[in-house]
Amino acid sequence: MVRPLTLADTAEARTLLRARPLRNVFLDYVVSAGMLGRVPGFLGFETAGRLTGILLIGPLGGTALEVQDPAAHAPLAQAAAHAPLRPRHIVGSEDVTEPFWAEYARHGAELFWTRREPVYAMRAADLEGAADAGPAARVEPALESEADEITAHSAQQHREDLRDDRFAADEAGFRDRHWRDVRDGRWWVTRERGRIAFQVHVGAASATAVQLGGVFVPEWARGRGHATRGVRGICARMLERHDLVTLYCDEDNAAARRVYERLGFRRVFCNRSYLLNEPLRGPFPVQ
Repeated sequence: MVRPLTLADTAEARTLLRARPLRNVFLDYVVSAGMLGRVPGFLGFETAGRLTGILLIGPLGGTALEVQDPAAHAPLAQAAAHAPLRPRHIVGSEDVTEPFWAEYARHGAELFWTRREPVYAMRAADLEGAADAGPAARVEPALESEADEITAHSAQQHREDLRDDRFAADEAGFRDRHWRDVRDGRWWVTRERGRIAFQVHVGAASATAVQLGGVFVPEWARGRGHATRGVRGICARMLERHDLVTLYCDEDNAAARRVYERLGFRRVFCNRSYLLNEPLRGPFPVQ
């Protein structure tokens, strides 16, 4: 049975997600923040009265899921197809997203692309053991005065990496989200002569790990080691607070994979992403 999840489901949802903690850093983060029942988009699947599947269709159609019972995929796919906001970008562990997509493909919009994304994890010992990676850069939280520069870089990163112009589709919303994250200390940067030479987003955090994203070096600064030094610097800072740092990238992005592996990141599993031709819509209001 598929049903909306409420705040009363939080403990059971966390138990389900923490059975595979590295695969569910983001979902664990939003559930633990008390978001069940505060925003729409959370669906659960029950087997014999026990929660065995969770699906979140979030802002802009970003979709994440965890499933323990294979029987959940078809009902969750059908429910997602009739949801007020349908999946636009499905991402998650490939052992879950691939069977979900096999069911959802008959309901969903045109597929723009699909790709495999290695997920990497690092402990402090891994970073310390990467002797040939060179020195770490000094990374600092971005200043509010740098929010427009962060936003422009992030828009370019979406165009280059995802082939998706989310800035053009929703300029006001895109700017607002980036300004909020800058104010909340989620964007970190290195600078060269007063300009941002490297930026990274510190995203979801769980009891197990913190997840990095949005790694970007502007064109004028590329080819000079900013990515390697910047990622090493942010990992050193985050490992002061967390046991694990995780991130993922397109499997075809060999340059990024070389940087991460040289720094000591270990490949632990793979995500599968699907980008669909669904219209962009703004985020749900929090109740």
